[in-house]
Amino acid sequence: MVMASRGGDGLAGEVFRKLDGLGYEVCDAAAAGELPQAEIEQAELFILAGTRAGELERLAATLAGDDLLKAVPRLFVTTAEVLNKLDYCRLADEILLAPFSAGELVARLRMLSWRFARVDPSNRVTCGDLVIDLATYEVTLAGMLVDLTFKEYELLRYLATHGRRVHSRRELLIRVWGDDYYGGARTVDVHIRRIRSKIEQGGREYIQTVRGVGYRFIG
Repeated sequence: MVMASRGGDGLAGEVFRKLDGLGYEVCDAAAAGELPQAEIEQAELFILAGTRAGELERLAATLAGDDLLKAVPRLFVTTAEVLNKLDYCRLADEILLAPFSAGELVARLRMLSWRFARVDPSNRVTCGDLVIDLATYEVTLAGMLVDLTFKEYELLRYLATHGRRVHSRRELLIRVWGDDYYGGARTVDVHIRRIRSKIEQGGREYIQTVRGVGYRFIG
């Protein structure tokens, strides 16, 4: 799902029109208050579109400050004039300047998704000898099948398809186990330790511990 902010002007409306019919599930951020929180948290990408620098910065800062949403890539769609007023290096993951074509918008979305999810056309995430097949739910290491439980697979898949961003234990609990799970952060630590024992061999490191914060995939 792509969540887009209309930003109160015509530029965001143009984004909606150009994405129409292209196979994207687009949700208007203005209606976020009417959506279940779980649906908002499933957004795969945020588009912040508009010509008001202050509004764009506030929206981006809100996302960046949320434990669950900060890991979701953010595309800024704006004008060159507005861009010069934004701290875009800190707040945006990708930039698209108006005027733009539908083809360029889709290309930016695909590039952003690839950079963060690294899923190739065969629906696999490949990191050296480690291959995660998203279609068959299988993980192989140097061609050998890795025996993972379903939760271990889901945790590894989530980390691997969300780039090098740091994920808190709380975020991982909600993303993998669901917001109705009553277990604690130790659940994540135990599963990470089990995954490491199965895929990190010969000194190869795929999952890094960020002390006091959580984990990130560095494959």
